[in-house]
Amino acid sequence: MTEIDGFREELASIDREIMELVGRRNRIALVIGEKKAEANEEVVVPAVEKNVVRRYIDAGKISGVSAETAARIARAVIDESVDLQGRIPRRTAPRKIFIIGGNGGMGRWLSAFFAGRGHTVTINDPEPDGALYPVADISFGCRDADVIIAATPIKISAEILGTVLSENKDALIFDILSVKTPLIPVLRKAAASGAKVCSVHPMFGPNAASIAGRNIIVCSCGNDAAADEAASLFSGGTILRMEIGEHDPIAAYVLGLSHAVNLAFSGALVRSGFSSKRLSAAASTTFSRQTAVSSAVSRENAELSYSIQTENPYNEAAVQNLSDALMDLRSSPEDEFIEKIHEGAAWYQTK
Repeated sequence: MTEIDGFREELASIDREIMELVGRRNRIALVIGEKKAEANEEVVVPAVEKNVVRRYIDAGKISGVSAETAARIARAVIDESVDLQGRIPRRTAPRKIFIIGGNGGMGRWLSAFFAGRGHTVTINDPEPDGALYPVADISFGCRDADVIIAATPIKISAEILGTVLSENKDALIFDILSVKTPLIPVLRKAAASGAKVCSVHPMFGPNAASIAGRNIIVCSCGNDAAADEAASLFSGGTILRMEIGEHDPIAAYVLGLSHAVNLAFSGALVRSGFSSKRLSAAASTTFSRQTAVSSAVSRENAELSYSIQTENPYNEAAVQNLSDALMDLRSSPEDEFIEKIHEGAAWYQTK
């Protein structure tokens, strides 16, 4: 064994010790998570996470670890704890939940999520092959349900909700669409008639390990009690409440624009004539970070991405802002260019 081999063996031993400590930390995090679940508290507490990151940075100074590396390690162990805590079942009064579109990506996620919380799940789907939960036709499923969820394509959701409302006016009814404009007339009319309707938007995809740390937008359509009830079903996540008319203007930026930027970035790379391997070999830190996000977006549901870009009427203004900002930046003299960068940096600091 060479001297270097000896040092590598020592590093391997240290790595195992680190993993043992992470495992010990996870076990304590699970105990805390169980307490949070019992008290129906949110898993993510930003102030606590901030303290953890600060603690790692301070310890890193003593140990000779850079602040950036210490913060990355802190984020990794925090995320591990959050996912562990988020998977702890939160038992509530069992309900009969009917998910239309329950064999699609988010439909499957919701089915597993609610079943894990002790609810009885039944689904409807035009392609039921391989379904993990009982399948029923819409009429039967609606009549027997306490909660009805539409996890369907945007184009047919207004029609689906109309059918649901004709079958059951007592159940809690909501959609999970990423675009709300087509549904607003149906949902507001139903709420005005006394139906328990609202609208929900989980701001994550079906690969999410748990609900913890994920944003869930809950929109009132005129029946705040229905929105309260829907929000309680997603306890443990980070709930953001708003009126349904507020949703699409915000989603045009946090979803439509962010997707458009990443898809266009991928398109520009395809047009470059360089291979991914060639550019990645010469990648800057910024390029590596950007391609990681853009690559993930390009692998998401293409049909849903198309709907997000074309169905939200507020997307056009958001994308036009992007185009104007890009052209403005490229045509600015140096002093204005620098000022715009500073303006952007300052915007991120506003809360």
